[in-house]
Amino acid sequence: MRGKQLLILLLIPALFLFSIPKANAQDFEPTPTLGAPPSPAEVINAINSLRISYGLSPLSVHPVLMQIAQEQANGIAVGLPGHWRPNGLTLGQWMISYGYPLSGDLTLDGYRSENWVQAFTVQDAVNAWLGDDLHTNTMLSVDRSDIGAGIAVGENSFYIVIETALQTRNGQMQSNAYDILTSIPMTQGAYSQMETQSAIDGVLPQYSVPVSLSTPLPTGNVYHEVRYGQTLWSIAIAYHTTIKQIQGLNNLGDESITVYEGQVLLVQTGATQLAPSSEATVTSVPTASPNLPTPSPTQTFQPVDQPTSQKGSNSTLSLVVIGIGALFLAGVFAAMTRKKPL
Repeated sequence: MRGKQLLILLLIPALFLFSIPKANAQDFEPTPTLGAPPSPAEVINAINSLRISYGLSPLSVHPVLMQIAQEQANGIAVGLPGHWRPNGLTLGQWMISYGYPLSGDLTLDGYRSENWVQAFTVQDAVNAWLGDDLHTNTMLSVDRSDIGAGIAVGENSFYIVIETALQTRNGQMQSNAYDILTSIPMTQGAYSQMETQSAIDGVLPQYSVPVSLSTPLPTGNVYHEVRYGQTLWSIAIAYHTTIKQIQGLNNLGDESITVYEGQVLLVQTGATQLAPSSEATVTSVPTASPNLPTPSPTQTFQPVDQPTSQKGSNSTLSLVVIGIGALFLAGVFAAMTRKKPL
C-alpha cells in the first residue's frame, strides 16, 4: 500500500510538468531589428500618394520645411520634447525666419502644422497619424501647398517628422512678417499645438490684410467692412475691442467667429469724432517745383508783336543807313569819272 502511495506522489509532479503547454517560436514576436532608416523622400511620396488617393493635389517639397523637419527630428532624437522650438520661436516664426512666405493670419502664427512619431517604417508613421483628426489634417488638408520631412535614428526606432504649410499666392513674404518675428500676440494654440488656433477655428485666409480704421458716424457708431484676409480677431485688435463685444453688437452667436469679405460689422458705439483744431493750418503741397514749371501738353506758343514805338525807331534807323550808303557810292562814282589834267 505504501508503495502505491509513493508511486502516486512521484507521478503527480510528472503529470504537472507534462500539462504545461510547450511554447512555440511563433508565440513570441521577435523584436524588430533596426535596419537602414527610410529616406525623407519615401515619407513625402507616401503622403502625396495618400493625398492623390483622396483626390487632393500633391504637396511640393520646400527646402525651408525640409530643414526644419530635419532639425526637429534631430532634436527629438537627443532628448528634446516633441514640437520643440529654438529660441522660444513659434513654428510659424521659425519658418518665417528661414525665409518661408507663410500665409494666413500671422498674428495667429500662420497656416502650418507638424507631425512627428517614433516608428520603424514609413507606413507605420502614416498609419499612426491617421489615428486622429489633427494629425490627419496635417497630411490631407486642402489648405496646404508645401511639405518637408526629416528622419533621425533613435536607440530602438526612427523619429519621423513632417512639416506642411501654405505659402502666399504670390510667393512673397507678408508685409507684417518682420514684426511677427519680433513680437507676436500668441495664443497657447499657436505656440504649442500642431495646428494653429486659426486652423482650429476655421479662419484661414490665404494672406493677411491690415485693418484700416473707419471714421465714427455722427451717431457714434463705427462700422467696418471686412476685407479678404481679415479675421474677427484682427478686427477686434485693431479697434481695441474684443471678439465677444463685436459678436454682441451684431447679434452673432458666441460660436460664430467666421467673417466673410464684404460683411459690414458694427464694431463700436458711442465713439466720438475728432473735432478739427482751430489752430490747425493747412499746408498746400505744390505739385511741381516752382523753378521747373511744367507746360500743359496742349500749350502752343504764338509770336508776340513788338510795340509800335519800337517798330518806328527801327524804320528811321534803316533810312539813315541807306542814305549814308547812297552818298558814299555817289562820291566813289564821281572820282572814277573825273578826267586827269594834261
